[in-house]
Amino acid sequence: MGRTTLVVAPLLVLLVVAGATGARLLLAEPERADASGAVTCWDGSSASRVADCSRPRGLAGLAWVFPSADLDDPACRGGERRGGARWRCTLTVGGTPVEVVYAGARDARSTLRRVERTYAGGDRAAARAADGTVNRWVWRLAEPDATGSWVVTSVYRQHPWSVTVAAGTRRARDLALRTLVEQRDAAEVRGAPAAG
Repeated sequence: MGRTTLVVAPLLVLLVVAGATGARLLLAEPERADASGAVTCWDGSSASRVADCSRPRGLAGLAWVFPSADLDDPACRGGERRGGARWRCTLTVGGTPVEVVYAGARDARSTLRRVERTYAGGDRAAARAADGTVNRWVWRLAEPDATGSWVVTSVYRQHPWSVTVAAGTRRARDLALRTLVEQRDAAEVRGAPAAG
């Protein structure tokens, strides 16, 4: 009987300590969630979901949606007016001058209608997200415009933001869109997962 007591007594003590610890954890006040939120909104604020972030606006919103739009670049100019923003940059790609125009309007529908009118008869392709959904529409003129420029516009399907690239050659136009323009995924237009 002595040997059983030596084995059972420590086990009982261990069981009581474990039970007390578990009860304390179970009844304890839950830890507060991180106050910074799970999402960083376009304006630097925090939210628990991207949908809780406000819509980007002005030049600050434009720079968020298009990280390649450098608001300090002396090769660019623009501003805000009537609820929208516009930023025009004169750059070069492969030695060819190109013009990149970032734009934001008040609503996505009017932006899409304007682009559809501009590119009537042009080619439209879908830019898809990793999950296959259509993020943006990309319109290309099949011929140079009246100024002799080859033009392409990428416009978000559900957000009032677009970027237009014009160049003297088709190759420079497409290369500029691919290498000079950075556009956020449509799911991150209002905000992105917080760095952590």
